[in-house]
Amino acid sequence: MASWESVIRTRTELSTRERDYLSGIVRDWSLLADLSFSDLVLFVRTWDAAGWFVAAHVRPSTAPTVLSDDPVRSFVPRSHAPTLERALASGEVVRGAVGARLGSGRLPEPLEVIPVPYDGVVVAVMARYSAIDQRRLGELEKQYLEAGDVLFGMIARGDTPLGSTGALAGDTPRVGDGLIRLDAAGAIRYASPNARSSLRRFGLVDPASGTRLADELVRSARRHEQVDPEALSAAAGEVAGEAEFSSPAGIITVRSVPLRDVAGPVGAVVLVRDVSDTRRQERALLSKDATIREIHHRVKNNLQTVGSLLRLQARRMPAGESRSALLDAVARVGTIALVHESLSRSPGEEVDFDDICRRVLAMARDAAAAQENPVPVVTVTGSFGVLPSAVATPLAMVFAEIVLNAMEHSRAARVIVSSTRVDDRVTLTVADDGVGFDPATATGLGLQIVRTLVAEQLRGELVIRSMGNALWPQPGEGLTHEEMTTEVAISCVV
Repeated sequence: MASWESVIRTRTELSTRERDYLSGIVRDWSLLADLSFSDLVLFVRTWDAAGWFVAAHVRPSTAPTVLSDDPVRSFVPRSHAPTLERALASGEVVRGAVGARLGSGRLPEPLEVIPVPYDGVVVAVMARYSAIDQRRLGELEKQYLEAGDVLFGMIARGDTPLGSTGALAGDTPRVGDGLIRLDAAGAIRYASPNARSSLRRFGLVDPASGTRLADELVRSARRHEQVDPEALSAAAGEVAGEAEFSSPAGIITVRSVPLRDVAGPVGAVVLVRDVSDTRRQERALLSKDATIREIHHRVKNNLQTVGSLLRLQARRMPAGESRSALLDAVARVGTIALVHESLSRSPGEEVDFDDICRRVLAMARDAAAAQENPVPVVTVTGSFGVLPSAVATPLAMVFAEIVLNAMEHSRAARVIVSSTRVDDRVTLTVADDGVGFDPATATGLGLQIVRTLVAEQLRGELVIRSMGNALWPQPGEGLTHEEMTTEVAISCVV
């Protein structure tokens, strides 16, 4: 579905700057909906001035919705929208007629309509729909509505009150988390029950009216270092912004929206949210991740130590089957160590298998050179991407066994490694032009390891074509059908 900005671009004659201005309001107007207990609907004039088009709609989280059906893309003829027309012509907030309806009756008459000017010209109107009974409101609701009225007045004058920086991402407080009203000097006029609870958990024992919020936050933080001036300005209600404050007792996030009337600043709305538990959980996760990575690092070190001991033992033995078996064990231990090393450097339990592939190939070349075998030319195509450790470890073992066999035992001159990944299925193919072998009668330990890992841990498929039955190479690889003697393919789900 097209975005509402693209719809405005095709249905209106608004300029790019005017569309961007409206986008900025809509991106953050849930604050207005929550403070006013209202559904808000943005109407824009169609390009031919025949009527009004609904570009956006937001529902409040503090009150029941009035518009159960989504009105976006609805059209209201100009003759059926006198309230919208009056707001457009006058540039002032216009009250709607109680009980009337717009257009064909799909949309009710709004409670009031707020013009949205840009650079002195009204480019849209914002209709407010609310079903609350203003005669039965408590102090909290009155504070909400009073702040909302000031913000609507700012929008009607072209003084954009919104503009969240997004610095706190998902931790940005909302109206229901806690609201504080500040006067023009930054002193607390009113604090909602949720806001007072958050401040108490932060360490501010008695957030009394008349005290400066910024000063109280600094005092409760009990820190000797300089507090971020921008954060203090936001807490004082001087600028619009978001900040986080921490103390020995807790952590809170604040969002400040300065309020202004025609005469100048009249204070600010500061939203407060207690994120102490969230930050503790984040620290616990970071600590757990660091511990897991340290474990992988130590396992890697231990495996490398085992490999070094096996290598020393192999050097003391004469050339032959026993020495070759020890060197094969060194390679297998080293392969597992490579996976743990990658996990020790990666967040989470996933690794870049392309990097492991390159390092296994380098290890295989070294192993072939150590046994005084000719090192074949290796060609690598395709990409594995990131794989979970549960797949990466057995797949690396399988890959190492196949490559080591091609380099050490088949006397191959050329080896081609190909990988393909389609959705969640990975296929690894290794082909060589060595002496080949009979898969039906081969009983080597390496082949047994490969078959066991593919069947039991990877739950994949193993296909071996050898002694001239390979389907390799792909077009353009430079190897003919007759030149290839062995192809091993493994396919598994990741």
